[in-house]
Amino acid sequence: MVNIGFIGCGQMGRDHIDRIANRMGNAHIVAIYDLNRAAAEKAVADFGLDAKICDSADELIHAPEVDAVVMASRNDAHLEPLLACIEAGKPVFTEKPMTIDGADSWKVVEAEVKAGKKLVQVGFNRRYDTGYEQMKEIIDSKQIGELLCGDCRHFNAQAATSYYRTDNVVNDTLIHECDILHYLFDDDYKAVEIKCARQNRLNPNGAENLREPQIAIIEFQHGAIVTVEANVNCQYGYDIQCRLVGESGTVSLPDVATPEVRQAERIYHSISSDWFARFLDAYDKEMRAFLNRVERGEEPSGQMATAWDGYVANVAADAMLESLHNGGRVEISLPERPALYA
Repeated sequence: MVNIGFIGCGQMGRDHIDRIANRMGNAHIVAIYDLNRAAAEKAVADFGLDAKICDSADELIHAPEVDAVVMASRNDAHLEPLLACIEAGKPVFTEKPMTIDGADSWKVVEAEVKAGKKLVQVGFNRRYDTGYEQMKEIIDSKQIGELLCGDCRHFNAQAATSYYRTDNVVNDTLIHECDILHYLFDDDYKAVEIKCARQNRLNPNGAENLREPQIAIIEFQHGAIVTVEANVNCQYGYDIQCRLVGESGTVSLPDVATPEVRQAERIYHSISSDWFARFLDAYDKEMRAFLNRVERGEEPSGQMATAWDGYVANVAADAMLESLHNGGRVEISLPERPALYA
């Protein structure tokens, strides 16, 4: 049984608390912290937790009863707790992105290298989605040869919040593609360019605050090119697509299976707007993988996203933001991957 210290009791945090408390079976939340103490108190009450409410992330991390930490706090609150977990030698699962930029994420990588152990697992849940798992298997088997190009779609019915801004399209939306494409292609990025399309008049946040749709053009070191459409006000639902072209065929992410309805001279399938529901199984599998490897005393491996993966995603996002703000193609340069992550 793994004793968990939990940081962050917002929407994503509450979803993970429910997951650990009610669906995992091999973990107890024994300590909890949120900057807003009332949010922590509410989570303890709502989920019936027998957990100590801590006054700081540092207190939680160093509590002797805490075996591992799960963090779902704001993006800009990840760095210091991650470094504290590494220093304390405690495994930690953090929601994406690992930090707010490549510079901060490099500090996490350096800390792990200094400790000589991988402790951080980053919550890029798409790696655990069945459709993406099947795509990865086909790609790695070379069934369709080497990958040449592709196109992806990340559509939301509406922006997540009224304060969702232009940069959030990269930091909170395209960051998923920054990780999953690096994972599927198993190749480093060479360059990116972001272009903004004609603005959607139905955007409730206003074009002056939220410039989108955004189109990302991503180049890989071995020559492949992928375009990604990010549209957070598509109106019709939450729609994730990925089609990759190989030398002898293509592979595409399957649509979510929903009933086909034939009615009133129409044939249609429903598309949910609920992004939690779309990846519910992936979130469960991802958390189960984290808890199982902690229980076995293992470091993150295989399809688990490591601190290095989190760093690569942040560096790619940094380049996207540079292109978004200044225009043009931005080259991506990564240092040599430390042997710890080989």
